[in-house]
Amino acid sequence: MKLQVNLNMMPRASLLFEFLYCINHLAWLGAVDVHNWSSIFNNNPSKNWVVLVAGTNTWRNYRHQADVYHAYQVVRKNNVPAENIITFAYDDIANNPKNPFKGKVFHDYMHEDIYQGVEIDYRGKLHAVELNEILAHMHSKKKYNKLVLYVEACYSGSLFRNMLPPNVGIYVTTASKEDEKSWSIFCDDKDFDMCLAGEYAYAWIKDSEYHDLKTRTLQQQYEEVRKRTANSHVMQYGEMGIGSLPVGKFQGHYDLPIHRYDGTIPLSAADRQSSLQAHLFSKSRRLMEATTEQEHEAAWRKLHRASQLGRIVKETFRDIVGEVMTHHKPTLKGLSKRDKLMCFQAVFDQLRTHCFTIQQVPEVAQHTTHLIALCKAGYMAETLIDSVYNICS
Repeated sequence: MKLQVNLNMMPRASLLFEFLYCINHLAWLGAVDVHNWSSIFNNNPSKNWVVLVAGTNTWRNYRHQADVYHAYQVVRKNNVPAENIITFAYDDIANNPKNPFKGKVFHDYMHEDIYQGVEIDYRGKLHAVELNEILAHMHSKKKYNKLVLYVEACYSGSLFRNMLPPNVGIYVTTASKEDEKSWSIFCDDKDFDMCLAGEYAYAWIKDSEYHDLKTRTLQQQYEEVRKRTANSHVMQYGEMGIGSLPVGKFQGHYDLPIHRYDGTIPLSAADRQSSLQAHLFSKSRRLMEATTEQEHEAAWRKLHRASQLGRIVKETFRDIVGEVMTHHKPTLKGLSKRDKLMCFQAVFDQLRTHCFTIQQVPEVAQHTTHLIALCKAGYMAETLIDSVYNICS
């Protein structure tokens, strides 16, 4: 996941968050604790700030850090000082042994390096906190005037639908609806075995890069990004009136430079993949491109192993659900959406510890909806956790 925050020239800070990462069906995101931000923002309460967070690691998730690094370059071009950009990233792809272009990161087929010059402030694992509680806390403490979020995540609509606090000066666009996967693009590069960008993230970053942000409004950007995001439904949440404000109010600083051309690269069907299936596409491509028997055998083993893991995950979730519904009955009624999400978070944390993680097997994300359904039905989290132990131990 990735997060971007901008603070405009107001007596109180104005924030722009952007999350660029594909996670499971969660309303919880990897983020630094809000209290750690307070001292940073209070040092310069009237300036624009940008906070970029890539919440995934490993070579397979290359696109999420690439999204962050490209966004960094754009806001720097828009005269946001480097000291006003706070960047969170694992930083494990630029110099990854699998990277054929050592020390460089690309976001599309043009192979323009977007890593050089990026200053990463925090590396390593981020602490999980609930996004909407952060937003409510920051509003109550007057940490921002207006806040804009771009969220690139699978099922990202679930983060805000019926969850976003009312009247707190927040405007959000997401890569997908609450029950929908996001998609990856630039998946057919001959030099790479994974996708280079998130479809929605690339669309809004390019829109910001090639328009006059003093006149381009958030609503205009949303409409264009929605058109360019072909495989999921880009959504809006929060205070729609903020959409009439110029993008530069959040993504710029002082006098904005003018960028005036459309650098969009046409994409074919092969270039786009579901974020949860992109790893299989890359392995299938390696199999088809094999020129020797040894290469073919190695590629087939990798594809077969990945497919088998996907089936094992599916069977594991089936067994967990079966055990719960066979031996237990739902006992909780009248749960709030937050209670249901708290249940899911507790169960999912144990699943990650005892069964699989999304980083290990991306298919985990698409099956977590079964756990959410059980929590919504009124099964106790302890009951679900016991079944996770029984099946995965």
